[in-house]
Amino acid sequence: MTPLVQIERFYGQKSQPLRNVPIYTPSIIAVTSGVKDLLWQGETLTFDSNHWLLASSAQALTFVNEPYQNKFQSIQLSFLSPPSKWVLKQPANLETSDLTVLSSPSLKVDDSLNFAFSQLIAMSAQGLSSAVQQCYLDAFYLQLNELGALSRLFEGELLSLREKVSRYLSAEPGANHTIENTCSHFAMSQATFMRHLSKEGTSFRVILAEVRMLFAIGTMQSRTARNVTPLSQLELAIRCGYQSEARFSQRFKTQFGISLKQYMKTIRD
Repeated sequence: MTPLVQIERFYGQKSQPLRNVPIYTPSIIAVTSGVKDLLWQGETLTFDSNHWLLASSAQALTFVNEPYQNKFQSIQLSFLSPPSKWVLKQPANLETSDLTVLSSPSLKVDDSLNFAFSQLIAMSAQGLSSAVQQCYLDAFYLQLNELGALSRLFEGELLSLREKVSRYLSAEPGANHTIENTCSHFAMSQATFMRHLSKEGTSFRVILAEVRMLFAIGTMQSRTARNVTPLSQLELAIRCGYQSEARFSQRFKTQFGISLKQYMKTIRD
């Protein structure tokens, strides 16, 4: 069955400063150990186990993950399916909502939200049909809507071309993707494809590089979670579609503002 949510876990033993981390899919980031300090509109917002970070697509986040007693841990729940139309038609219950959520990506959580969140994580491992998964999602979306928070995740009903391209490339980040093959996949001429991406403030090369850099972080984190021997920088570069370790390392630092070697050391000694 096709999963409608994606679960990623992130760990750190030392402070992790990262900038320009792209978000391609509406996501909730829940910190379970330590704190995440997010630079947001000139201010610093702190997220802990009592506050979720709500991130819509087409964002780039700059933050520092700070461990508590040498341990930082967070869960990113990404939503691959939007709310059903009937959910979007429901009015937000502004009388009981935290109005600051409309202008801030922070949502204070309670036991009911944590319970619903845990149910979505459990659901992702059950191999349920898409229809059943959507029912779970809509119930969660309805709960967010009652808090006035759903619009923070979903600012529009339709996927942008940037989102569509990123999802397509993310299926095989290390493959030999070309703009010609990608245009063919979307049944678009290269000129039209480039024009649409330009209107969204990006390009094919930028999206491909971002997807590969996110895949690099995900690969390192996944091997840490499974307690598997870390890859060498060259092995990681090749998995991400780069033949040059130096070029790969340079692109990583350009994207995130931290060298690949430095980031590896923040995950584990």
